[in-house]
Amino acid sequence: MSSASVLILHGSPGSGKTTLARAISEYLRADGIPHAVIDVDELNLIFPAPRRDFWLANLAAIWPNYAQVPGIRVIIPTVIADAERLEQLRAAVPAASFVVCELTAPIDVLKARVTEREPTEEWRESLRAWVDHHSGRTDLEQIRDVLVSTHNRSEEDAARDVLRAIGWSAS
Repeated sequence: MSSASVLILHGSPGSGKTTLARAISEYLRADGIPHAVIDVDELNLIFPAPRRDFWLANLAAIWPNYAQVPGIRVIIPTVIADAERLEQLRAAVPAASFVVCELTAPIDVLKARVTEREPTEEWRESLRAWVDHHSGRTDLEQIRDVLVSTHNRSEEDAARDVLRAIGWSAS
């Protein structure tokens, strides 16, 4: 059904998933490449959540609209919880190609980033705990196809590295 290519930007909170999705989008726009960014956080903005995978059902529901665009490249920033969630994500967005790029930075940097950006101490503490959880995972090599560091680099440099690593562009 689809000639779409999907890039999943995966990583700990604070790793730069949303920020790099926007930067990558700008490079693709400048190159005239059809693309979209689907922010799964926005797909899950409901309180109370009817179920844990609400965002995944929303993603599957809207995917056919994106998939009908010839040659589209879709960027999805999200945290992949485990191998089962990765398979659910693949099923929700069947594509010609599907690549997971994990973004990384030192744990103290990740914690500083989430502390800096979150508006309440409750959110800051929650995301710092998620950083700890993510750093303790032993399955990350099985989840990712590509690993890119966002530490001590500009958004533009990291975005170019992601694009080169996945073969979408080198500009």
